[in-house]
Amino acid sequence: MLPWIIVILLAVTLIVGAAFVLWNSFKESSPSDPRAAAREQADQTETEHVSAEKLAEMTFAIDDVITNLSDPAYFVSASFTFEMDSVDAKHEFELLSYKMKDVINTTLTDMAPNEVQGSAGIDAISSALLNKTNELLHKGKVRHVYITKFIVTEN
Repeated sequence: MLPWIIVILLAVTLIVGAAFVLWNSFKESSPSDPRAAAREQADQTETEHVSAEKLAEMTFAIDDVITNLSDPAYFVSASFTFEMDSVDAKHEFELLSYKMKDVINTTLTDMAPNEVQGSAGIDAISSALLNKTNELLHKGKVRHVYITKFIVTEN
């Protein structure tokens, strides 16, 4: 009978010890103040500084695109600058510029005048172009699409 009591006491002691260790590790990993936790995480994140010269090597501009919107009474005159994640991606983008111009034209001609109005419209165009152009690239990615000129005019 005595060996069973010792085994049961050892098992209970191990279970309580494991629960105590887990409780302490969980308590330390979840801070109570979300703002402090976010600040702490931001301090641990390292950001890569890219110089203006390097950014210029990784960007490609497509200027003066003029196309109709889905409503043929409206047309758009716009310019775009695409920022890639590497110089190789920019080179590939440059080689495929005819496809990129097609993507811009088809994206804009599918949009209604009310869809391209305001900052929400600009964001929608940027997001659509970012996703569609990235589908064509294999050596890198487009990181950001800047719309440097955007004029919607009614015929």
